[in-house]
Amino acid sequence: MTGQSSGVAEHRDSMVHRGFLYHDEEEVVSVGVPFLRAGLEADDAVAVVASKANIIALRDALGQDASSVQFEDALNWYQHPVRTIAAYDAYVKAEKPRRARLVAEPVWQGRTPLEVVEWARYESIVNAAFSDSGARVICCYDRQALHPEILDYARQTHPEMIDGHAPRKSAEYTDPGPFIATCDRRPLPRAPRLAETMPVNTADLDALRAFAHERADRHGLTGDALRDMVAAVAEVATTAVRHGSAPAAVRMWTDNGDLVSEISGPGHWYPDALWGFAPPTDSEPAFGLWGVRMLCDVVQMQSDADGTVIRLRTRI
Repeated sequence: MTGQSSGVAEHRDSMVHRGFLYHDEEEVVSVGVPFLRAGLEADDAVAVVASKANIIALRDALGQDASSVQFEDALNWYQHPVRTIAAYDAYVKAEKPRRARLVAEPVWQGRTPLEVVEWARYESIVNAAFSDSGARVICCYDRQALHPEILDYARQTHPEMIDGHAPRKSAEYTDPGPFIATCDRRPLPRAPRLAETMPVNTADLDALRAFAHERADRHGLTGDALRDMVAAVAEVATTAVRHGSAPAAVRMWTDNGDLVSEISGPGHWYPDALWGFAPPTDSEPAFGLWGVRMLCDVVQMQSDADGTVIRLRTRI
């Protein structure tokens, strides 16, 4: 399970991120156990974040070595893409100077089409967010159960794929910037005619917060979910009027069980496709779009000659 056969150098500080399309639990064990034991021998911080069935199979096959491996149920871990990045970031930092080594299994079942795109985006982002972490990661995909589109995403978001027992370069791999730009290039449906709209001309957003709060409350958001949505709308609107060209507009409506908040305006007021996915550094704002992504279920962004649109979705 070394990287030599793949033709990709495994520098200790460079992340190795491999996709693994498996057929059954036996195949997971045959690939996962040598990988995990190699990590134990190297004194890596070794963990498995997978389905319950694969956790049981790996734990049984590891025998006594299982006591040195951290096991986490993927259903608990993979609830929100940006929060999952934050959790892995905290794990990698907490284990330093040990190197993280993981068998991971993102959860795809039960996702809406929008959520599938967000989790594919997540798999791409980790290549940039953890590029210098030295982490060794195998991401497992059940090729019997998952839609072919998801398997295609695996090939596009992992620099290497495991074919049998040997890693190889993925011919379909796309760097995070271009991949994410492709995700955001998908046309957004037009806001419905009956969407409620408020113009925003200044950075004094008290009236906007009241507007967003009243409509969120009316549509059934309460407690933390309501406060999070209002904070996210205010943050994006502040960015729109400070870094774009006034006036911006905020529109709100419901769609398939989500409360949708759209902030649009002239100008290009987000810097690049990777903005807001990685935890902010000491030199960056502590909240910003990173915080917005943490607070919302889905964030969609588009920028063209007409200006910028950021659409926030919160499940009701």
